[in-house]
Amino acid sequence: MMDGKTIISYSLGGRKDALEITRKIYGFKDASNRGQYIYERKGILTDIQHEKLGKGVFMISTKDADKIIKQLVSLKIKRIKVMDVVIKKKSLRNYATQQEKDQ
Repeated sequence: MMDGKTIISYSLGGRKDALEITRKIYGFKDASNRGQYIYERKGILTDIQHEKLGKGVFMISTKDADKIIKQLVSLKIKRIKVMDVVIKKKSLRNYATQQEKDQ
């Protein structure tokens, strides 16, 4: 069984609105009245299964890639790199479990 994934990386280097763009991508928690109320603000990836791999890098299902790339372009992000990968379910291992077996 294989699962198609897409790794997307982007760079916001030098942009004054980098925090705003990051919040639009990932969403954020907003507090008001000195933290009495907390609101979950949705981002582009909120309703999509994704894994953040590092700063400006995330992995999503290939079927969602076109939609997400279009939204990133609409945010005027110019340095976007896309890589399609195939993950074989058999090759996935839980690293912590493997470490325990080795000890």
